[in-house]
Amino acid sequence: MSNFQWIQHRGKRILYSDLAGKNTEEILDEIARVKVELGGEPLESVLALINVKGGKISTEINNAFKNLAKDGDPYMKMTAIIGLEGLQTIMLNSILMFTRTKKITVKNSKEEALDCLAEL
Repeated sequence: MSNFQWIQHRGKRILYSDLAGKNTEEILDEIARVKVELGGEPLESVLALINVKGGKISTEINNAFKNLAKDGDPYMKMTAIIGLEGLQTIMLNSILMFTRTKKITVKNSKEEALDCLAEL
């Protein structure tokens, strides 16, 4: 079962993925599903919001997110991440260094992230 959905906010279509509290298998499955979803979208068009609060951290998850960021980059306009805690911040920094993308931002709440994305 997928935890992502397309939502509307201020007239913008945003891909929302809720990974809060998910286990490793659920996170890896969601990443695979999102990758497929991105492939059907126009280049540089996708606004995305990912909630990672309480999500698991592992090398496998880190590598899957790196690959998603790299492979999905051509489709992304911007990704906002909420719920980062502790080691997740270190993982995000490694993803940013690996991909060198400027299309990821961190926000404090879902509302703040949605508003930020809607302004693009």
